[in-house]
Amino acid sequence: MSIYGYLNCHDCRQTLWLGKALRRDCRPFAFHIGGPELSPHWARPQLNQVVWKFLADHTGHRIDVRLEDQMTDAEHACQEIGGDRDEDISFESYLAGWPGLTVGGDSPAAEPDVAGDRGPQSS
Repeated sequence: MSIYGYLNCHDCRQTLWLGKALRRDCRPFAFHIGGPELSPHWARPQLNQVVWKFLADHTGHRIDVRLEDQMTDAEHACQEIGGDRDEDISFESYLAGWPGLTVGGDSPAAEPDVAGDRGPQSS
């Protein structure tokens, strides 16, 4: 039986379906959407962009990751990013106009000392 995971913002009532929880010793170690022939999540650029935008959008909010058996009916009714209901929003619409897509390298969107680049870390 597959058990799925969700990234949730309880303040904004938005959720992102993470896919099947891959488990070892009864604990999730990763999430995966699709069959074993499909790329892992970390190798899917658009999904990564959505996750990073979600984290930025919901900074300071009550966010968590839950498995489907931990989700309430109210949480299942939240707007799903990437969902297919009328109230949901597609990945493309969610990312449209997001300045985070232009950050990095020589991008003028990143302000010095604000982008969080702390450089090489020493121990």
